[in-house]
Amino acid sequence: MEKTKRFESVLYGVAPRIRSVLSLLPATVKESTEEIRLRAGLPVALTVGGETVFIRESGQTSFIITRDLLKAEKCNLEESFRLLCKNSVYAHENELKSGFIIMDNGHRAGVCGTLTEGGVMRDITSVNIRIAREIFGAANDIVMDFDGGGLLIAGPPGSGKTTVLRDLVRQLSGGVCGKHYRVAVIDSRGEISGGIGGDAGNDLGPDSDVLLTADKAAGIEIAIRTMFPDIVAFDEIGTEEELKKVSESFCAGVTVITTAHIGTAEELMCRRVTAALIESGAVSKIALLPRIHGGAIKIVPVKELCCGMAV
Repeated sequence: MEKTKRFESVLYGVAPRIRSVLSLLPATVKESTEEIRLRAGLPVALTVGGETVFIRESGQTSFIITRDLLKAEKCNLEESFRLLCKNSVYAHENELKSGFIIMDNGHRAGVCGTLTEGGVMRDITSVNIRIAREIFGAANDIVMDFDGGGLLIAGPPGSGKTTVLRDLVRQLSGGVCGKHYRVAVIDSRGEISGGIGGDAGNDLGPDSDVLLTADKAAGIEIAIRTMFPDIVAFDEIGTEEELKKVSESFCAGVTVITTAHIGTAEELMCRRVTAALIESGAVSKIALLPRIHGGAIKIVPVKELCCGMAV
């Protein structure tokens, strides 16, 4: 029921013509859907278990191209874009420069079109709505191995890094490891907390604090200075400035938990920021996620990774 509600909670950002068909989908499909993809002049598609599923006009699903597939027209994309922005593109201007719109309850919509030099998105051609999910127990493999040290959760796009991070924060804050860790969550897109307008839609446990800010580096500094956390957690380390603040956190005795996009474990040492993070000593273990949700998470000590022992 909860997963069905999450699917339905993103439909406010879909043009009514398409929304009315999506609402007819069986509950089992709604519960398993990870993404809703709209492309101008092309069939509406869902991502379910990593696979593409098309929608018929009747609300039934299809794994093949048929004549009766529901298609998104250009006007539907423009209307969906306005709905996602809640008729205020200006309010989402900074997000759109990075190609996405923050939605309610931690969901996110990726947007493609024409990005002008001034950072204005127009002539929308594609919208990809990613449905945020709470999966209690998603981080169990990590929790069983957690010893208080810094952690990098790594995996390919769509492997569930944010889902695992969210559950890990909930469990560490909730005392599953024998103590209630004070966790400061730096949430740059509202995806971890599901926060918008001061409300957190997701369960992050009883001993966590959430700072919603697009500037993760500044957020880390503020959290350490004002909240005195045991752990600072944030999604997708990507800049030198963020790396600098992580190093400062490590020197201040604060544990850091973050995530990174990779295809293979070897790529961690090929990317400048993740390689520098590992070499800094701020993380002691890497949690390698499989491509498909629900698979076993492999915990690799940094020493093993650096010695080429990870596979």
